[in-house]
Amino acid sequence: MPLIGIGKGSSLGGTQKFSFYERNQAWRAKQKEHSQKFLNQQAVASNVFAVGVSETQTATEMLFNNVAQRVRNEAKAKIAERNGTIDKAIEGLDIKV
Repeated sequence: MPLIGIGKGSSLGGTQKFSFYERNQAWRAKQKEHSQKFLNQQAVASNVFAVGVSETQTATEMLFNNVAQRVRNEAKAKIAERNGTIDKAIEGLDIKV
């Protein structure tokens, strides 16, 4: 006759005793569940990060293109200004000769 409160089938509200195999199986199932949750979270985070990088890269490229265009425009303006100064200097030389 089993002791009260001991064993799997105790109906008096005692704690159940599980075999090592049962505890091990339960632990493995819980570990598998946690691993799957972790992998799912990593996949979601990876997708979010990839989208963020893509958007950041696009914004950076647009900014770089705008800055490069502004530098080109300023360089063209300075070249035109200096060409005008050179043209005036050459015209001045032509008149004096």
